Amino acid sequence: MRQDKEFGYKTRQILNEGLENLDHKIARRLHESRQSALAKQRPSVGVLRLAGLGHGFDFEFAAHARTLLAIVALSIGATGTYYWNAFEQAQEFEEIDSALLADELSPSAYLDKGFHAWLERGSDSSSE
Repeated sequence: MRQDKEFGYKTRQILNEGLENLDHKIARRLHESRQSALAKQRPSVGVLRLAGLGHGFDFEFAAHARTLLAIVALSIGATGTYYWNAFEQAQEFEEIDSALLADELSPSAYLDKGFHAWLERGSDSSSE
């Protein structure tokens, strides 16, 4: 593979050296021949032949369809993630609400600022 690249590079260098001494008409004919060969080598820009189907397929439509499909997939993924997180958060709130309702303290006790200070002091002393 590397030898092929080196051969191509050397061939290009040799051809470029003689380019300056080439007649203008010959250079123009070579350019036209090259463009003709490249046009035959490339598939036509507007049509993409699908392997095995043999039907023409609009390349621009395929590019737009692929982009649209990616946007739809990302939107579905983002929406799904949003609802999944909302569902998880609702489950956490449900557990907290169940614990509060099953507790013997009244909900107003949790709103008392002194109760929060007492909880913090209690958790500090239990960690020691």
